[in-house]
Amino acid sequence: MPHLATAYAVVNSLITIGGHEALSSINRSTLYMFLQRMKQPSGGFRMHDGGEIDVRACYTAISVASILNILDDELVQNVENYILSCQTCEGGIGGEPNSEAHGGYTFCGLATMILINEVHRLDLSRLIDWLVFRQGRECGFQGRTNKLVDGCYSFWQGGSFALLRRVGSFIDEQLVRPDDVGRCSTSTVSDIPEQRGRSI
Repeated sequence: MPHLATAYAVVNSLITIGGHEALSSINRSTLYMFLQRMKQPSGGFRMHDGGEIDVRACYTAISVASILNILDDELVQNVENYILSCQTCEGGIGGEPNSEAHGGYTFCGLATMILINEVHRLDLSRLIDWLVFRQGRECGFQGRTNKLVDGCYSFWQGGSFALLRRVGSFIDEQLVRPDDVGRCSTSTVSDIPEQRGRSI
């Protein structure tokens, strides 16, 4: 069964291998048709035929299309509204609308919004607050509020901070907008440590 997660893994593996033979083995037109088939009217994507619709599917689909230069308006249509509907009152992003904020889905939602140039529509100040408060006394990160820290969330939450370094100007704009007066957030882009090296 074709699946967006395995498509994401395979495309990234072939890109890592590099070379003409590896890259030419990707049938972009067939893959594009699969992405179109997974696209839903809500703006979300299904992971596979009959599968779940969630933010992870949005990220894998948009990321693959972006990497292969097949991302177009049809694939992007309404994706930002779907992801916005998944941002919770805490600031993190859940897997689907009305779900609990989660570290992996927050990374996927944030990365997708960056890839489609809609990250300014997220409440970035609250998102930063949610991420910061996921760090436990053990120095690791929890994936959800009131859960134990878990090693994998150092990747997901840490990856989100790396992404936020790329959108500092949007964060600063949100902090000075008049409609943000009264927000309890005190985060600024300068609070995020400088990210060295490459990021998505």
